[in-house]
Amino acid sequence: MIKAAAFVLITILATGPARADIELSPLRHVLTNKTRVASFTLSNPSTRIIDGRVTWVDLSATQTGYAPADAQARTRLSAAPYLTLTPAQFRLEPGGRIEVTVRLKNGARPPPGERRSHLLIETGAARTLIRKASSGLQADISAGVSVPVLLRGKGHGSAVVSETKLLRDSDGLLLISTVIEPTGGHSTYGRLTATFLSATPGAKPERLGVRDNVTGYTDTPRRLIEIPLGFFSLGEGELTLRYEGGGEYAGRVFDKRTFTITPPK
Repeated sequence: MIKAAAFVLITILATGPARADIELSPLRHVLTNKTRVASFTLSNPSTRIIDGRVTWVDLSATQTGYAPADAQARTRLSAAPYLTLTPAQFRLEPGGRIEVTVRLKNGARPPPGERRSHLLIETGAARTLIRKASSGLQADISAGVSVPVLLRGKGHGSAVVSETKLLRDSDGLLLISTVIEPTGGHSTYGRLTATFLSATPGAKPERLGVRDNVTGYTDTPRRLIEIPLGFFSLGEGELTLRYEGGGEYAGRVFDKRTFTITPPK
């Protein structure tokens, strides 16, 4: 079963004490004409002072992740021109935390549909000792992480599950491969759950796997998702895949598909 963390963790790779972590939560925010302000919590659980900056970056959704948005995509996608961001720079003492605030500009109204920019947190380079064989190298390593901020006008979110396949990973274990296809003007957000009901009389549904933080973005027609099941085989029965809403979509089921499993004879 896959569980997603409630925060994003930046780790500057290091050996010994020269290690720094930044924790950022939550994983996303949605702004509307009614909800015009949102905040992220940025904290430093490390033992060193961390300097960084906060900016925007525009990323286009792809089938499996993100890619830098080109000029044409930014024109129709970027939410940054409608938003303000404070602070632009920060210094965090060990154990310290700050609030990063995002606001819809005074007088601005979200356009119809949905726009998205990513809040980008970048930390300064840390002098880190990297060991190789019997010698050491000094390297400057910086880190950054981005989380989406969605700006929504009129519209709704909907999606369907398609192209579902039962495959095997490199170890021969079963996994579900499926595609989320957004069908509305707003992106969708939630979790995919896979359950199995054995054909054995009296059997009860068993949860096989969960994939959290599953988003169907409107700027890509398909989002490929995989759920490892951890089994070499399944008996006869029914496999059900549910795309359940999370966050602002809590309590909603976007789509549900059931498949009959018949072991080879």
